[in-house]
Amino acid sequence: MGNLSARALWTGVFLVLISTLAVAASKPTPTALIPGLLGLLIALMGIWAKRRPDQARLALGLALGLSLLGILGSLRGVPEFLTLLTGGTVERPVAAMAQFATAFICLGFVVRYLAERRRGG
Repeated sequence: MGNLSARALWTGVFLVLISTLAVAASKPTPTALIPGLLGLLIALMGIWAKRRPDQARLALGLALGLSLLGILGSLRGVPEFLTLLTGGTVERPVAAMAQFATAFICLGFVVRYLAERRRGG
């Protein structure tokens, strides 16, 4: 579980970074802060799991749930990001990139979580 707690912490840090970059790159909107808030909560779950090993399963389960919410909430940005990659235009390119990054980062945590659980870790 120790490895997953560090993974949750870094997942949160990267999400806060995505939010910070999105706010800096465009007009600040409340929705640009969502990845940062999500990241903060996931990072706190990682810290909780590290400091309280007896509650690590609960904390990391909550981090998993938050990551799944992050994926579901960011999925609509994936097609827009693919449009950008193929040279197309979208109404809010920074938002599309931030949503794709959020989904990708959260998916990384979910996959790692499931792999660790499968191994019995």
